[in-house]
Amino acid sequence: MTTLHPGTARTYQEAVSIRCSDRIGASEWDRLARRGFHRHRWTAVAERSGWSARHVAVYGPAGLRSVIPAYLTSGGTAHDLHDRWLGPLGRSAARVGLSLRPVVSVQSAFGPVSEPTGDGTELPSSLLHQAFEALESTARDERAKAVVWPFVEATNRLLLEVARERGYGVFYAGAAARLPIRWESFEEYLASRSKSVRRTIRADLAQIRAAELGMESTSDFLVHAAGIDNLYRKAFQRRNGRPTLLASDFFSRLAKSSDRSVTAQLTWNGTRLVGSSMNLAAAGRLDGTFAAFTREHHGGAAYFNDLVYQPIRHACKEGIGTIELGPTALYAKVLRGATLQRRVVLIRGRTPPLHAMLCALGRMVALREERKERRALGALWGSRCFPEREDAP
Repeated sequence: MTTLHPGTARTYQEAVSIRCSDRIGASEWDRLARRGFHRHRWTAVAERSGWSARHVAVYGPAGLRSVIPAYLTSGGTAHDLHDRWLGPLGRSAARVGLSLRPVVSVQSAFGPVSEPTGDGTELPSSLLHQAFEALESTARDERAKAVVWPFVEATNRLLLEVARERGYGVFYAGAAARLPIRWESFEEYLASRSKSVRRTIRADLAQIRAAELGMESTSDFLVHAAGIDNLYRKAFQRRNGRPTLLASDFFSRLAKSSDRSVTAQLTWNGTRLVGSSMNLAAAGRLDGTFAAFTREHHGGAAYFNDLVYQPIRHACKEGIGTIELGPTALYAKVLRGATLQRRVVLIRGRTPPLHAMLCALGRMVALREERKERRALGALWGSRCFPEREDAP
C-alpha cells in the first residue's frame, strides 16, 4: 500500500492511502466535489466526530484527480443514519452467526453515496485498479472482513467492469431519488404537476399555514445547534428504539464555518423547533440529510415541505440544477416529480469463505430490496420512475 507523504512530487499516476482529509487542502479537495457529501468541511467534521478515514487519493502529473472517500466502520462507528445496505446485510449475517464488521466501506460519511470525487469516468482502468488495491491492502492490514462499495450508481460501467475483473460481487442495492430542477420558481414547478398532484401539494401547504409553522433556511445555525441535536436524538430513538452514536458536538462543529455549502432547514411552531435537516450543496447539486421531526409532524405536511418543497425553492433561488433526494419515501418523491437511479453494491470478502458467504447474503438482500421497492411504488413502478433503465446486475 502506498502512503501519502506531504510534499512528495509526482510525475506519474498513482493511488495513495490517506487517513485524514486534512492531509489535503480544503480548496484542492473541494474543486473536485461533485455533490454536497463530497465537501471537505463535511468530511473533516465527520472524522473529528469518530469516523475512521481510510481514503484513497488518486494523483496524476497535473495533481489530485480524485478522492475515493472510505472508512473503517465497526459497531462503534456513528454509522447509523444511512446504513441502508450494510444494515440489512449485517442483520442477515448475524442470523447465521457471522459478524460483518469491521469493513472498509467506500462511501461519504452519513451519506448513501459511493461516488469518487472528480470525474471518475475519466480515470483510466489502471488507476482504478490501483485504487482498489489500496483499499484491499487496507482491509488486509486492518483485518477487516471485506471491502464494500455500498451505493454505486449502476451506470458507472468502468468502475463495475474493474470491480468484476477483481472478483467483486455486484448486487442490486436499491434506488435513490433525484429531482432535476427545470423551473424558475416553485410556482412554475407546481403548475407543471398533474391536477391530482397539484391538489396534494396545495393540501400540504394549507396544512402548514393552518398549523402556523414557520420555515427558516440558514447557514448561520450555531445558535440552534443544541436544539437540532436534541431534536435529532429524540427522533432517532423513537424511530430505531436505541440511542444514536452521533457525537454530541457534531452539529456545533458543522456550524462553526462561514461558508454557505451547508445550510440548516428549520421548521418552527412559534419558538419551538419541530423539524430540521441539513442541506449540502456542491457543483449544482443539493443533498439533504439528518431530517428529524417531532412525533406530531413526522410524515406530515411539514415533513414533505422539508423533504421536497423547500429544497425546490432553494434550488430555484440558487440556480441549483439537481436535488438528490435519497433512498427513502420513494413513492412520495416520484409522485412529486423525482426519478429513480438504480444503485449496486460491490463487495469482496477478505478470505474466500467470507467472500462466498457475503455474496450469498448479497443476493438475498438484493431480491428483498427490489421486492420492497416494487410494493412501495405500486403503479408508479416502471419507465416513469426509471427513465434510463439499466441492465440488472
